[in-house]
Amino acid sequence: MHETRALAQFVAQRQFADIPPSLIRDLKIIVLDTFAAGIIGTAQPWAQMVVELVRELGGKPEASIIKQSWRTDISRAALANGALIGAFECEPLTGSHASGTVLPAALAVCEREHLDGSAFITALALGFEVSARIARTAVGLETTRGFHNPGTQGPFGAAAAVGKLYGFDAEILTSALGIAGSGSAGLLEFAWGGADTKRLHLGRASQLGLESALLAQKGFRGPATVLEGRYGYYNAFSLPAKLDRLLEGLGTTWAIQPPSLKSYPTHVTHQAAVQVIQEWKREHPVDPQAITRVVIHGDHHIMDERHAVREPETIMGGQYSLPFAVAVALTRDLSNPLVYNDEAVRDPVVRDLARRIELIPVEASAHAEPGVYPAEVLLECDGRSYTLPTKPHKGSPRNPFTWDEICHKFRRFTASMLSAKQADGIIETVGHLEQVVDMTELAHVVAIP
Repeated sequence: MHETRALAQFVAQRQFADIPPSLIRDLKIIVLDTFAAGIIGTAQPWAQMVVELVRELGGKPEASIIKQSWRTDISRAALANGALIGAFECEPLTGSHASGTVLPAALAVCEREHLDGSAFITALALGFEVSARIARTAVGLETTRGFHNPGTQGPFGAAAAVGKLYGFDAEILTSALGIAGSGSAGLLEFAWGGADTKRLHLGRASQLGLESALLAQKGFRGPATVLEGRYGYYNAFSLPAKLDRLLEGLGTTWAIQPPSLKSYPTHVTHQAAVQVIQEWKREHPVDPQAITRVVIHGDHHIMDERHAVREPETIMGGQYSLPFAVAVALTRDLSNPLVYNDEAVRDPVVRDLARRIELIPVEASAHAEPGVYPAEVLLECDGRSYTLPTKPHKGSPRNPFTWDEICHKFRRFTASMLSAKQADGIIETVGHLEQVVDMTELAHVVAIP
């Protein structure tokens, strides 16, 4: 028992000096990749709806929104930026989508309070870590119970980060976590029809976590056993949880290392299959209509029922579907994320391929690495057969981005949306993030329309 208090104590005690240099480097890579995702998000109509609503509602001009000329209060800024970051299935996954739940809340507070880059990094490290540990401890939360992980655990990480920025002691942090957990929400039902709610969960989690911390600061009390209690998070959202995983190695091992990022705008479990197809196409230009058969042998997690929808109605539905993502990869160069558009979803060649792709689950090895989903793609076209074994995708914990590689990816993803000067300004500021004196510098450069 007392797991909630132990996490709060951990957040209260850790300082910037306790953050390993390797984690600081990782976090800067994550921050830059997060802004790439948010900038891509500004082009998406579902994210634009959230931004439009936030502007209509008003709010004290305290914090910036990605690529917007106006400002709003920190709560609505967290909502809008979280929705933008989670808008197109390309945000970093480290900490279970903490880039879209923790970062927006921390950035908004840092801008309002004129905090420095080291405070921002510390808040991210601790908020991401809380988020990751809570996510990894649940059992069947998504696959059996039907909740969406970043929506349900995201508020905890955001509350922890904001609490750290305001210097909360362990008691107030415990209440902040208790309030956040009591408002946790997010249903996975979006998977079947490709509904927009998936895009909203990250922003709502960020907003809720931020507000939970502010309420705790005023003396509002949350349950001190919100995670482990009889009617707490794990008994409500999870099958019997492995609670020992929550605190295992806390303070000595960072659960958020190595980081987890994506290379393509699809669900993480499909990244390796998409990557091997993109690499094969460079050596084997092919007419998609000449492809007669596609078979995917792989871990059952990548072809779970919610990831096997053959006729998605929306871009989100396509990005969440293995057969559809593979069909799009066979017909388009996904190194440019924006080609995964409505035209791709409606393309009769893509839809025909997606209907015909065979999914054959393979029993995972007893020594399989958690979070690694190996697969093999069999292609038949023009009378020839090709067998393509996957490998850990670029950005995965076993094949991480270097700083130079993430800068290249940032420029490639944002090329049609930012000038070279704007891109260089963001890269330079993030590159020396720990030396930034006032985080308004970064918030403003990212907000330039």
